[in-house]
Amino acid sequence: MIDPPRLTLWALLALLQLPGELAAATPEGDIRLQPARQGAVWVGQELELQLELWSDGFSFGDQLFVLPEVTGGFLLQADSSTVKLTEKRDGVTWQGLRYSLLFYPQRAGRLQVPSFEVRFSASAGFGTEPSRFRFQTSPLPIEAKLPPGAAGNGLLVTTTSFDMDFSWTPEVSGETPVELKVGDALTLQVNRRADSVPGMVFALLPEFSIEGLGVYPETPAVEDRINRGELTGNRTDSVTFICEREGSYTLPELRFQWWDPERETLSEQIIPAVSLAVAANPAYQTSPTAAGEPGEPGLDWKLTLGIVALILLAAYLLRRVVHRAALAVHHWLEARKAGEAWAFSQVRKSCAANSPAAAYNAISVWLQRFDPQAGLNLLDLAATRGDQDLMRESIRLQENLTSGSGRDWNGGRMAALLARIRKDASRTETPGDDLPPLNPPVRKR
Repeated sequence: MIDPPRLTLWALLALLQLPGELAAATPEGDIRLQPARQGAVWVGQELELQLELWSDGFSFGDQLFVLPEVTGGFLLQADSSTVKLTEKRDGVTWQGLRYSLLFYPQRAGRLQVPSFEVRFSASAGFGTEPSRFRFQTSPLPIEAKLPPGAAGNGLLVTTTSFDMDFSWTPEVSGETPVELKVGDALTLQVNRRADSVPGMVFALLPEFSIEGLGVYPETPAVEDRINRGELTGNRTDSVTFICEREGSYTLPELRFQWWDPERETLSEQIIPAVSLAVAANPAYQTSPTAAGEPGEPGLDWKLTLGIVALILLAAYLLRRVVHRAALAVHHWLEARKAGEAWAFSQVRKSCAANSPAAAYNAISVWLQRFDPQAGLNLLDLAATRGDQDLMRESIRLQENLTSGSGRDWNGGRMAALLARIRKDASRTETPGDDLPPLNPPVRKR
């Protein structure tokens, strides 16, 4: 038999434990979104944003968020790793998960990360029903400033470590004009590497427009590496110049500026201007026709020379027409490669590698170019298209990205779904459906 004093003590202990158990049975939650450091950020500089999920429960699950598009900057998630946190609130221990987001301002002024939705669940303990939370972040203002002396031409890189090298093919030596002939090609290759800056954020080379020279930019090659959380961006750009007419030309110099935010120093690397001396190509010239020997049968030599000249002139004009048409088509194709088409090729590449973080970042960049006016994210795209398959794959991608749980996200399936949407969009944009038939039927009376 238990004596009354001991029974009373047990009852008091049970009452003291009861409020804590009741609180744990209904977990609370909240979120925070804040920059890792305060103050203005330089244009092009990496700014870490910390997204934190908090609960007084004991376990997290079903984390899901979709990063918004930011006007004037890029917002990316480098990987799905998290940092576990704890803090005391009114004597109660709260658990937290921190996600690291990376923001790169692309212009000076006041920028703003729009509000976006964050979902997660938390349970009081094993075997208990989890509480589900849905929060909306507050818009986050960010002030970006241009380094003193910077040109603001898009070739600025803000990093503590930057390397740039270039090469010409054929080789260019000093200030001596490069001697070429009509039809010859000169190729410039530029390699850039920077710490804490992804290659896709690097600016494209400027557009060249030089009368008498054909300009053909290649699709940029981007290769980013993450080693122990440290990002290194690598990008290779190439552009080829084709000599279309003889004459003297000058390829302008290119200035690449590099701002070190720690030392606050502005450095500059220059690709010097190159002079070209383009001569006529003997392959495009005609040699005089020899006159026939006396007494040999045949046409009069003047008539023969005239016919040959007409044939050569027709061939020359036809070649110019075909060449200009080919140039126009090539310019159009290259413009697409430098825009939406190139961005989608990066989506295919990252999906083929089955890399959720790389795929999400590539898809975010592609969506900006696929429909820049709409400003859609991946889930918005699936919703507006009414594509349930894409919605399911997008949610799987987000769950894998935010939790790192390794659920069955298939990059090939995602790429195929996006390719289908892209193909459908191109069909709807193709003119001709509303045009009258070329040969309408004749009605018999």
